[in-house]
Amino acid sequence: MSPNDLNSFISMLENSGDLSRVKCQVDPVLEIAAIINRVCKSGAGGKALLFENVQGSGLSIAANLFGSCRRMADCFGVDDIEILADKIKSDLAATEEGTSGEILARLTELPEFAAAHAADAPWQELDMTAQGLDVIPALQSWPGDGGRYLTLGQVFTSHPVTGETNCGIYRVQLQDRHRALLRCHPGSGGAAHLKAWHDRGKAMPVAIALGGPPVLTCAASISLPGHVSEVNFVGYLMDSAVAMSPGRTSQLSVPATAEIVIEGRIFPGESLPEGPFGNHTGYYAPSAPAPVLRVESLCMKADAIYPCTVVGPPPMENIHLARTAGRLLLPLLQHDCPWVRDVRMPIESIFHRVALVSVAGEPVPDLEAIQAALQSSMLLKGSKLIVLIDEDVGGLEQKEIYWRIINRLDDARRTEGVVVDARGKPGARKVMQAEVSLKTIEGRWEEYGL
Repeated sequence: MSPNDLNSFISMLENSGDLSRVKCQVDPVLEIAAIINRVCKSGAGGKALLFENVQGSGLSIAANLFGSCRRMADCFGVDDIEILADKIKSDLAATEEGTSGEILARLTELPEFAAAHAADAPWQELDMTAQGLDVIPALQSWPGDGGRYLTLGQVFTSHPVTGETNCGIYRVQLQDRHRALLRCHPGSGGAAHLKAWHDRGKAMPVAIALGGPPVLTCAASISLPGHVSEVNFVGYLMDSAVAMSPGRTSQLSVPATAEIVIEGRIFPGESLPEGPFGNHTGYYAPSAPAPVLRVESLCMKADAIYPCTVVGPPPMENIHLARTAGRLLLPLLQHDCPWVRDVRMPIESIFHRVALVSVAGEPVPDLEAIQAALQSSMLLKGSKLIVLIDEDVGGLEQKEIYWRIINRLDDARRTEGVVVDARGKPGARKVMQAEVSLKTIEGRWEEYGL
């Protein structure tokens, strides 16, 4: 069974021996992130972590919750994610004609998968609006970061005309008690909604939920086809509607079992510099203007736990979120491109930057048509390098993959592009922990109990 809230998930992980509690006091500025980074890079992704004594805060911090294939399956309540991938594949095949996105939209719009209204909303137990964002022990993960960030918040927005909702994971830099900066990447649902509101000269309502059903956090990290609601998608996968409750100051609904809920608005023309931000690329994303979220309400459970993730050079927790997204999106790609046998992404290529695509069957389009089809898919639209092979991707070791890329490249069978510039950008700074942080965690490792 899929856990319905963060506490249930933590209990599940602890009962299976997959959670470590850190009871000594730790600092949310650099120290906690350095611990998480070391654990993530240990064997098999390391255990989930619960920091129970956070300096300057009365809240515990949960991290690395999704840091293994096993934990990803646990949060969905299945033995293997492939079970859900097979469900999607079967339902697409059994449904009337249309693109995968059109069929999935129809499947997820069935009444039984729509959000269920919950009268009880425990996240409203404490009204912390006056204290504002100061109550959240958000981490500064890297020395060059522009500040402290929310990294695992489910950001809910809606279209001002259609009412269509979006739930995405976007980074949020805390500015002061009642202001934060929201970075919605171009092409995302949140960015499209923001433009629609501001084109009409209106402030966009925003709700950020921390915690709630872990499976919804996972769904929020997936680039679903347009018109597919993340909340309904979870209802469809779990065959059970997600319990949602209305916000206090907006019309947006949030998970009824959330730990913390932040509500506010983004006004047209209001922005401030956001970043730098230590990224999965190994370099800092540079500072750039980002919309200002003015916080109008902040509520939480009486025993709230703050969930977070650390973004940085792989392997980190987000590779498991990305892999899960890839396995769930693969059936959609295969429905639209039946000649695709499988897709695999090396862990170094987080977020689908490099994809190995196994191609088989008849008819297989020409190379230009293959490229157009793959790069228009939700799974591979962000890929910088797509390598076609005719073997089973899963059975190849990395050295064999490199051998095939180097030795099978055929001048007569490739699209444009010969020279690839993979140098670091001029002036780009590498993401590394400060020496003092590394010395701190090294000296305290036994004290952490890890």
